[in-house]
Amino acid sequence: MPRKIHFQVAHSTSSDEQHPASELNHHGPLVNGWQSSRFSIYPQEIILQLENYVRLRRIQLLSHQHLIASKIEFFMGDCTSDESVTLENARYTRLGYIELSSNERTGFKARELKSIHIDAEGIFIKLVIHKNYANRSNMYNQVSIVAINLLGDDIDKSIENSENQSETAANNARSDQISIIDDLAFAMYQDREIAAIIKNLDRKKQECVH
Repeated sequence: MPRKIHFQVAHSTSSDEQHPASELNHHGPLVNGWQSSRFSIYPQEIILQLENYVRLRRIQLLSHQHLIASKIEFFMGDCTSDESVTLENARYTRLGYIELSSNERTGFKARELKSIHIDAEGIFIKLVIHKNYANRSNMYNQVSIVAINLLGDDIDKSIENSENQSETAANNARSDQISIIDDLAFAMYQDREIAAIIKNLDRKKQECVH
């Protein structure tokens, strides 16, 4: 079963002083997320460095209610085995893109949560964030991402490709199943005390299963 992959923001093209990109490193009801600087030049880029090499299964993204990008592209980054893991050495493969709603129908009150299913390996994720939708609440033409969640499986780069490939079918079969405590909606909207109780119950459940 894919698990939550921890990451750190390694690069952002710009950030609003009150909403730095480092906000994306955390999840919770009080998190405000990242906002680009006022009157940004587009596209904007954000690069996340993952805690380890992973096979990424799903990206969850929570958009701001009125600082909304028209489109976001996703790229997976990796480094060769004889190179150090740095932004400069990373080579990226395009995974695809999503288009976000302008949010006019909700009166710019609802946040859009996107869930993107993928199957890619690497240690960096790059987001290319395109120009904002124009609306009266976005006077400075900014874009914002409230939260990003990554779900996947750890991989060992020392294992031969043939061994990796032999496990692909089994991993794919489980790729749609995630624990409720790893879901972005749970992390962002659940009361912290209740969340702690649910996490403890889930941990005990997993201990019984194993």
